[in-house]
Amino acid sequence: MKRKKDEYFIGMVDNFAASQRYSKSRKRRKAKLYLKRGLLIALCVLIIAGIGAGTYFFLIPAVKNWTASWGATKDEVTPDEATKDEAPTTAPTKAPTEPPTEAPTTEPATESPTANVSNLDFVTPQIPDDGKDGSLYSSTLYLYNNAGYNLFFSNDKVAKHYASAINSIAKGIDKKITVYNMVIPNHTEFGLPTRISKEVETVSQADNINTIYKALDKRVTPINCYNALANHNSEYIYYNTDHHWTSLGAYYGYTAFCEQTGKTPVDINSLKKNSISGFTGSFYTLTGNSGLYSNADTVDYYDLPVETSAKMKERMGSDTIYCDVYYPASTSGTLTYGVFCWGDTAQFVISSSANTGKKIAVVKDSYGNAFAPYLAAHYDEVHLLDFRYWGGNLNDYLKQNGIDEVLIMNNTMSANSTSQVNSMSGALS
Repeated sequence: MKRKKDEYFIGMVDNFAASQRYSKSRKRRKAKLYLKRGLLIALCVLIIAGIGAGTYFFLIPAVKNWTASWGATKDEVTPDEATKDEAPTTAPTKAPTEPPTEAPTTEPATESPTANVSNLDFVTPQIPDDGKDGSLYSSTLYLYNNAGYNLFFSNDKVAKHYASAINSIAKGIDKKITVYNMVIPNHTEFGLPTRISKEVETVSQADNINTIYKALDKRVTPINCYNALANHNSEYIYYNTDHHWTSLGAYYGYTAFCEQTGKTPVDINSLKKNSISGFTGSFYTLTGNSGLYSNADTVDYYDLPVETSAKMKERMGSDTIYCDVYYPASTSGTLTYGVFCWGDTAQFVISSSANTGKKIAVVKDSYGNAFAPYLAAHYDEVHLLDFRYWGGNLNDYLKQNGIDEVLIMNNTMSANSTSQVNSMSGALS
């Protein structure tokens, strides 16, 4: 029995020793396992951190640049058809309802609107900031203080593509004809506080226009209207409910054109002003926003200092319609901007008693409608051609009509859109 007890005891001792060895081995295995797991976790953390850093520093900027280029080259970089930088294409009609209030207007200043700077120098607008935030209605429309702002996204590649199209047109035009180019910034550049512009990451239109102008051939003279607008951005130069500039904004663009082409601009204060209140434009049409409705616009237009008559073709091949420079039946509502040159047509010709012996063609988007009437004081004929609807050969047209000068003008949204550049590319076909 003693032996058995000894054996039992010895067995217990042996099992305990084995157990100790197993325990030590198990601890070592656990330590190795924990070490491997730790290293694996650390590796995963490093990989995730690397992916995050790569995404933040490389992928996101690349995607933003790609989407900016893609978005900027879509058909009119705007929320939808209602904000395509186009005026109504047919004669305006009375809207079913009229807003209860009208937007206040600001009388134009009498001092010279532009600074004494080069066409390639851009001043910095002073934009007040009340600290309030607005709301992003869509990827390209921001609502702030009961006004709409088209957000601008583009890049140098798109800007140079537009400049290339202008250069091609200029190259194909008779060398005796003077060629100008004007790119017009929109309200966002002068009305949206810098704080908000940075938050929504909208692109500088001054930089974009500068890139375009620097890429133009010497054959093309750039017209800088940016500074004239920047120096008067506290005035009523853009509508609240619509994406166009007002007739006052267009006037400052006109004075910039005059001063940079050796002309004396007409003093707007000497002209009789006509007004139509209750304009609820493209932004309100798109959003139905009550704040915009309460901040409805007033469309002003001015009697011209010369006698004028006009004729138009709504589309290529359509009959010629004889008319006035302004649409006489324009009323409040969504189409009031169409008072200028009857909206967008393929061809609109203003004849005046200026008796200067000069004629000009304005190849334009709808911003040109509010601008062109002022030119009647300096040219016997002002020919408006909209390549979205006009499809002739530009050089042939200029020669047939004895035109001396060509002004190609688009707002920044149009200048950075594929559809507008493509329509201009067929100008000499």
